[in-house]
Amino acid sequence: MRIQHNSLAERVYQRLLGQIVSGNRQAGEKLCEEAVCAEFGVSRTPAREALMLLTREGLVERVPRRGCFVKTCDRRDIAELFQCRRLLESQALELGFERISLAKLESVEALLDHGDPERQRQASLQADEKLHELIAAACPNRHLAAFVRQLQTRTRPFRSHRTLNSQEIARISQERRDIVAAIRSGRKADAVRLLGEHILQGQALYGSDET
Repeated sequence: MRIQHNSLAERVYQRLLGQIVSGNRQAGEKLCEEAVCAEFGVSRTPAREALMLLTREGLVERVPRRGCFVKTCDRRDIAELFQCRRLLESQALELGFERISLAKLESVEALLDHGDPERQRQASLQADEKLHELIAAACPNRHLAAFVRQLQTRTRPFRSHRTLNSQEIARISQERRDIVAAIRSGRKADAVRLLGEHILQGQALYGSDET
């Protein structure tokens, strides 16, 4: 589909980002500038800028004399990313706890309580995105919020692609409900602790941090 209007590089970036996190572009797949230009109907400049943005965020790696590829991460890479998320996002929640919109938490709760078993996994992922974005948005430290969002983006492909059974989805959804409940009741220490444990559980799904 041809992309038009302004901010072409940003639009190409968003489309490629969506393809990567959804699994439509697999780890190790080559991202050729010419192919990106042809797919989205743009010139080389916005295609190159979009790939540079993805490289900067760690989702794409540029190999000298070979080009750009969707980044492949081993278990150690994944474990370290989740460790960083746990440390930084917990601090972001600590700093921005009182600024979190309780009204916006309702949309998270609605997704967590989705009754349709066919959409349970999708609703759980949507709730995850909304909850973590609320935490980043509430953080008063703009640099910390930016780092948290970057780590959230870096780990989205792993969270989106993992295979979970209904019991695991139910457990993870309950972890999110507990975090939301702690925020609603003003229990900052509990909310920060539960968030850290939740992210740690996400890391555990990928095994140890050994290469």
